[in-house]
Amino acid sequence: MTVAIAGLMYAWLSGMFSSLTTSTSQQVIQATQLTSFNVPKMFISNGNIYAIIYNNGNVPINANNMTITAQEFWASNNTYDGITYVCSASSGIITSGQQSTITLSCNPTSLVTNWNSGIYYYLFTFVYNGVSVQATLPPS
Repeated sequence: MTVAIAGLMYAWLSGMFSSLTTSTSQQVIQATQLTSFNVPKMFISNGNIYAIIYNNGNVPINANNMTITAQEFWASNNTYDGITYVCSASSGIITSGQQSTITLSCNPTSLVTNWNSGIYYYLFTFVYNGVSVQATLPPS
């Protein structure tokens, strides 16, 4: 028994188990990384679309890598009109516990013009690291 314990100690000290402990450590780090964010406000100013994003997770968010879409709804009866815009963000990294106001560029480019008419509102969906958050841009 003493020989077995000594053998295990030798194996441990010589690094034979290092790949196991390294793998376990990496799994713990991955398991404790949490992507979480919210979009408390959307607005248009001077012809630009803005979203305020707050990172309440512990993983930095690269706004440039977000998938962002906007669905157009008739404000009068809350009906989706079938138009979806694909948007991108022109901002960098949002660190944990920080908020950033990002500028959105959407295609087709008619979103701001249509919004200014006052007859539409938009439901934006932001997806990052598999986490999806929705925010509404109310009618003008």
